[in-house]
Amino acid sequence: MAGRDFLIIMLCCLGWGGNFVVTSWVVGSNPVPPFMLATFRATFVLLIMGVFLFRPLPPRFGRLLLVCLCVGPIHLGFLYSGLQTAPASASSIISQAIIPISAVLSVVFLGERIGVIRSTAIAVALAGVVIMVWEPGALSFDPGLLLLLGAYVSMAVGSVLMRTVPGVDWRQYVAWTALLMLVLTGGSTLLFETGHAQAWEDAGWKILVASLYAGAFISVFAHGQYFRLLQTYPVNSVVPLTLMTTVWACLLGVLLLGETLYPRYILGAALILPCVWIIARRGPASAVED
Repeated sequence: MAGRDFLIIMLCCLGWGGNFVVTSWVVGSNPVPPFMLATFRATFVLLIMGVFLFRPLPPRFGRLLLVCLCVGPIHLGFLYSGLQTAPASASSIISQAIIPISAVLSVVFLGERIGVIRSTAIAVALAGVVIMVWEPGALSFDPGLLLLLGAYVSMAVGSVLMRTVPGVDWRQYVAWTALLMLVLTGGSTLLFETGHAQAWEDAGWKILVASLYAGAFISVFAHGQYFRLLQTYPVNSVVPLTLMTTVWACLLGVLLLGETLYPRYILGAALILPCVWIIARRGPASAVED
């Protein structure tokens, strides 16, 4: 992977990690309906990128809409529903299911090869993530975990499908994803959620800050560049790099929210960082296993 693109995906991970912190800051002390928050986010994205909806429809538009559904409304629907009850530590581990699921799907449907070195690096980095987020005694099964698994299966499917829609401007992808999110999450919050007025009264400005951050930094920048990179590089060269999101989330939680710097954070990061570098530096596996 080119150095510029490696830096971009690291900035994407920083944004995703920061989103956990910002969301925690908003909903930690305020009962904000999650689909309401997603609707505000989609609205901000459309204000920024809506003009790209009026460009000529790209080739394979139906396939593009399927990608948008998988990584937008379907992913968020499962995610927000699961997070209502799922334990935090178990949720963090389940979120990494996107790595092996994407790897299997890319091999089966795209004919990608992973190689021994990259496979080993992915496995060690996943172990580092488990070490960072595992809270002994806090892991327990909850039906919400199945919904979270569905969220990351949907994201993995969308990530693989992105490779099958070449030549699409990432800005159109962002705009159409936001439109689908606005329609579906907006309808969901009106039909299934309550307490909108109270949430706005208690945390209106926080909702706006979190929505603007998620819209501009996550949906426009991070998701847009993630889409572009998956059109440029193999799935197994891009998706595993998102493991850095956990490192950034833990670090920002310590720096901004005053969370404890546990030794497991340092050990996990020490495993993840070199493995991410190896994954990024390895080229596509050749016919002879590398």
